[in-house]
Amino acid sequence: MIGITRFQSPIGMLTITVINEAVEKISFGNESMRILNKLYMHKLDGEIVSESSFTQHVQKQILSFLDGRCHSLDFPVVHINTPFRKRVLEVEREIPYGETRSYGEIAKMIESPNAYRAVGCANSSNPLPLYFPCHRIILSNGKLGDYGGGLKVKKYLLDLESSI
Repeated sequence: MIGITRFQSPIGMLTITVINEAVEKISFGNESMRILNKLYMHKLDGEIVSESSFTQHVQKQILSFLDGRCHSLDFPVVHINTPFRKRVLEVEREIPYGETRSYGEIAKMIESPNAYRAVGCANSSNPLPLYFPCHRIILSNGKLGDYGGGLKVKKYLLDLESSI
């Protein structure tokens, strides 16, 4: 089963894509639903479901996270990525709520101290933002850096986490 659900959130429109009761992708509003539908129609030969009890459960968790009621997301995911990018995102998942790390600090944590640019690339292709909280990664000078959902969303998330 493939499920694609779109919903409004405090950070704008979000889309979650589910394959067999595991989340494969969390997309910000700047990704087209038409492209997602086309992609998944060709990926698996099957029906695309717009809503299920599982997608409702995931949606509720995300909305609770975005209003500060929960501090991490806990649902099954399909983590399709390279081994390096998986390592980066798994380390970032361990960053405590309300804290930040720099790209360089993450590179050191994965024992590749010169790979800070590659850490940035791993974040830019993060298929599961919020679950793998790459919004907590900032530049070494304290500036925000880039974010797939846009700087306004990154600032919202960091402000939310620092207020708790």
